[in-house]
Amino acid sequence: MNKHTNWYLLIVVVLLLPSLVNAQLDSDYNQLFNYHSWHNTPVITISGPPDIIFPVQGIVNFGDDFGDGRSGGRLHEGNDLIAPKMTPIVAARGGRIVSASTTEPSYGYMISIAGDDGYKYNYLHINNDTPGTDDGQGGLQYAYAPGINQGVTVVQGQHIAWVGDSGNAEATVSHLHFEIRLADDTAIDPYQYLNAALEIYTYSISAVKDASPTINSDKGLIINPNSTPYCVAGSLIRIPSISSVYYCGADGKRYVFPNVQTYATWYQDFSTVEIITPEDMSKIMLGGNVTYRPGVKLVKIQTDSRVYAVDRNGTLRLMITPEIADKYYGTNWNKNVEDVPDAFFTNYKIGNSITN
Repeated sequence: MNKHTNWYLLIVVVLLLPSLVNAQLDSDYNQLFNYHSWHNTPVITISGPPDIIFPVQGIVNFGDDFGDGRSGGRLHEGNDLIAPKMTPIVAARGGRIVSASTTEPSYGYMISIAGDDGYKYNYLHINNDTPGTDDGQGGLQYAYAPGINQGVTVVQGQHIAWVGDSGNAEATVSHLHFEIRLADDTAIDPYQYLNAALEIYTYSISAVKDASPTINSDKGLIINPNSTPYCVAGSLIRIPSISSVYYCGADGKRYVFPNVQTYATWYQDFSTVEIITPEDMSKIMLGGNVTYRPGVKLVKIQTDSRVYAVDRNGTLRLMITPEIADKYYGTNWNKNVEDVPDAFFTNYKIGNSITN
């Protein structure tokens, strides 16, 4: 073979290289969607739109990039959720894992779940790096959560993997490529469903305060027509010998303020507190404790450093990062945190974390 032939072959290889790469990607995608998609999975009839939770637990940037052009004439068949490496990925919907590649394909580590609602959910470019590096040597232990493999059934919200940049995402920022597909494997735009899922992870100080102007509204207390009230609904009462203040609920029961800090989120002073006799107080059943007014303070317990925002009816919502606390309460948010004694923590319940 002479040197001219060698040059011709080199030129041909260089010209064909992008096509060969795209052909490999197309081949891998076809193998994925034609073989793994619904293998040994019972058919579930779709009865409504996807009802999902957001699949990334952390700060995320994303837009509606479904249908955008990609190399080789391909179209983008999902949404890219940009997040730091090793951010947890959770199952947007429960179902059976029909694919969890154990060797890294050209599109990177991925999980495909046949959802219990009839849709299929694909999670691509899962992490392949050792934490803190971009070495591509992380292996399965830093790709999938423990116990995650093909054939396993997962529940909605279960931790399944970590965000990364594996496969053909190595030259981009770390992100989760998230897809929703119909039973015939047609991809649909996830954007509106992701946005709907995000609504439960947001928080509005003004909205939660406006929704709870009184303790009655915060606790959802209503008048009981079958009981005889012994106090005026919405009034503050106490007896002469004890300083504890009670709120008279619309249901005719009395609710105690466990400490002055809780009281201060609802009232500016004690000027409206009425003193009644112990005999009259004994006629009023205890209803429980008053919790912090939503939107006024951030709280934590004395034995745990995690910080929560307060939502309606004593629902605590974890601020997952200082940056999120800063977003909602400003740079001095830490000065707005109050300790709830451990003994009173049972008055509260844990709600959805604030991740948006």
